[in-house]
Amino acid sequence: MAHRSPITCVDHHSGAGLTVTGGYDGRVIAWSSVFTPVWETAFDDLVNDVRFDAGGGQIAVAVADGHAFVLDSRTGARFERLGPHGDDVNAVRWSPDGRRLVCVMDHLDTAIRLWERVGDTGWRDSALEGHEHGVFGAAFDPTGRYLATVAEDASARIWDLERRRLLHVLEHPGDPEALDWSPSGDVIVTGCDDGIARVWNPLTGSLVHELTDASAAVRFLRFDAAGDRLLAGAYDATLRVYDCRSWRVVDQYQGAFQWERAACFVGAEVVVGSFSAVPMVHFAGRAVGVSSDPVALTHGINTLSVRDGECIVGRDDGAVVDLARGDVLTRHDTIVNTVSVSPDGRTVVSGDYRGVLHLTPRGDSGAMVASSADGGGPINSVVWDPNGTRFFTGGYDGMIRQWSPEGRCMARWQAHQAPIKSLAWSTTTQALIVGSSDGSLSSWLDGQERWRARHDELVLVNAVAVADDDGAGVVVTASRDLLVRRWDVVTGRLLETLPHGHIKSVKAVSVSPGGDRIVTGSYDGSALLWVRDAADLRWSWEPLRHHGKPGVPAVALGTDGSIYTAGWDGTVAIWTLTGELADVL
Repeated sequence: MAHRSPITCVDHHSGAGLTVTGGYDGRVIAWSSVFTPVWETAFDDLVNDVRFDAGGGQIAVAVADGHAFVLDSRTGARFERLGPHGDDVNAVRWSPDGRRLVCVMDHLDTAIRLWERVGDTGWRDSALEGHEHGVFGAAFDPTGRYLATVAEDASARIWDLERRRLLHVLEHPGDPEALDWSPSGDVIVTGCDDGIARVWNPLTGSLVHELTDASAAVRFLRFDAAGDRLLAGAYDATLRVYDCRSWRVVDQYQGAFQWERAACFVGAEVVVGSFSAVPMVHFAGRAVGVSSDPVALTHGINTLSVRDGECIVGRDDGAVVDLARGDVLTRHDTIVNTVSVSPDGRTVVSGDYRGVLHLTPRGDSGAMVASSADGGGPINSVVWDPNGTRFFTGGYDGMIRQWSPEGRCMARWQAHQAPIKSLAWSTTTQALIVGSSDGSLSSWLDGQERWRARHDELVLVNAVAVADDDGAGVVVTASRDLLVRRWDVVTGRLLETLPHGHIKSVKAVSVSPGGDRIVTGSYDGSALLWVRDAADLRWSWEPLRHHGKPGVPAVALGTDGSIYTAGWDGTVAIWTLTGELADVL
């Protein structure tokens, strides 16, 4: 009994003597005090969060199918199914008395759903409205009267549940997606994508202190039961332990773990969920696996680069792999976000969550020739200019960096105030096209902005691609609002929005040189092939069915006429231009 994919969440209850984990595989597993599996419960979609109630008898589970479940902690049996909600349930939290359960959702349902027990068996729900985008975290104060939430609208909010009103809006320079309320009730800590954890006074809403040790977005926060220590996990692949009196780091752990929600204190130790799919316990700073159950683990593919029929992928275990040869070209210390092959095919550039860049030759040796940690936080995208004389990276700090082929940073400029999610090169304008989590696009030529564009409904641009055929350039965007859009590459004017095809955030996009075919990948587990009718110019799509959950984070249209789709299931599927499956790597 074990997970078959990365662990996304973990919780522990000393009274119950159990640690519970949830994973991308849709499983929830309870582990004994010596970390042997006790029971397992499976769900139809990936598990985002697990939490014991105060008494330890029940476990709430947040599932990406829009439901929350309540389990018996002794057996794993399902007591309740709450929902459906309007989007993925990102997090669940019990009130201290166990009578309330809060569910917060992704961007299609920005309401905070508060479920309250009615009698011994019933539940009623109500909603708190106010956040503008997806809500990712919630925490009760020790009395259960007040609730704090964080969302991708650059704010945390404190609510009075008794009067059903908003007390404070805690503004952030970026999007906070993590928070916790101290057991004493004195402070709230929020984690933001600018790499800073902020300590707030919940009574006044004033900022008390800033924790600036992380070099990338802070995506996980958790106090211990006494409120003496705080766990803070960041995308720099580091889990830090803070002393809550001095707010200084007293211990830290590094590795390619899933830090977002998967860590908790167990007495003096720290338990984390890892990409090895079994819980890990840290003894004296050393990570030790605690399950001997053999696991046929899938290493999810996050990114791919296709050139002349060759496919290079970056995985969540830090490996950059040449799939044609089966060679591991280089290894990062954490998740690989992006890979790009130079125009001459001789160099592979890869970037990771820690902001580290690797330049690796394509020779037999596979030795890394250069490495840089000046990526500005997690590096989401790398693109070469067609001449191969330079390449560009986009960082979480909103900066574009220009590099020499040898890996020397030649220039940098602030393109956005929010993380850069994707870059593409336009041969029509000889400029960079930039997509950001601030919901906008921009075009840059040698550090100078040519245009900036957005649409009122556009939310978080996950990916951009450019079609440059006969000088009639078009930018295609994939965004979190489930939509695919086409823009004029010269002016940034919105040309059209394609009809709905995906049911969850669109993660990846690629477009043919002529712009008449588009391939998209989504968190809904599907890839779609969009084709434009030459007569009426209408778009139709058909699904490329292979990968499934948890999603398709990368797609490419190859120069050989093939379509490539990469999944977090660890495979790359190759399709014909008519949508027929040709091969699986």
